[in-house]
Amino acid sequence: MSEKNAPSRESDSDRGRFALALALGALAALIVARRLSAPRRMPHAALWRRVLADQRGEAEAGRLVARAQARYDELYAERPRPANRALGFHVERSILPGLALYQALLEEGDDRDVALAEVESLMAPSLAGLRWLMPLLGRLPDPFGAFRRIVPPVVRFGFPPEGWAIEPVQDSEDCIAFDIRRCIYLDTLTSYGAPELTPVYCAGDDKLFEALPPSITWERTITLGRGDDHCDFRWCRGAPER
Repeated sequence: MSEKNAPSRESDSDRGRFALALALGALAALIVARRLSAPRRMPHAALWRRVLADQRGEAEAGRLVARAQARYDELYAERPRPANRALGFHVERSILPGLALYQALLEEGDDRDVALAEVESLMAPSLAGLRWLMPLLGRLPDPFGAFRRIVPPVVRFGFPPEGWAIEPVQDSEDCIAFDIRRCIYLDTLTSYGAPELTPVYCAGDDKLFEALPPSITWERTITLGRGDDHCDFRWCRGAPER
């Protein structure tokens, strides 16, 4: 009798496992579908709203950020989709948010120069997460030596040749330098009819590297975004830490 019932019990067990797997698959598909359909929040939106609220009041800040969010949604839907993930990160999390904010300010009636200045002031706090890392290099025994080892992999993986044309100039014990002949920021913003926004991102570089310890000097005298034929990135060994 037990032998006759055994296949039935195994069949019931198989059906139970299949039903559980099917239920889990359906749940996973539902979660993924909800995430894909959920509105994509514009990077830095919450920070920008807080800063704008202090400057313009909560109501106007909310309205302006909502307009920027709507524009970001449009830009994101039609964004370029580079195969390189690092380029996608730059486009989605840096270029398009700044562009959306700039266009929102223009739609609000701001003068172009006023809008550019406001975008620059709003983007500065967005760098805080990186700026606090810069002075920490000064606690190392050889800050410039450590920085010199960090730069090449950051450039290689974070700024790939699909987006930047980078020419090495110097890599010595006292200085690391390279020139940039092509930049995805300028190329992308030009394609959207807003090349004038590129210097705002150039200014972000200056704000970031000005936070380096005195043992590492930062200098860049020309940039593509400001109308020159290349960007000259230079970091050199400065005064030793006390």
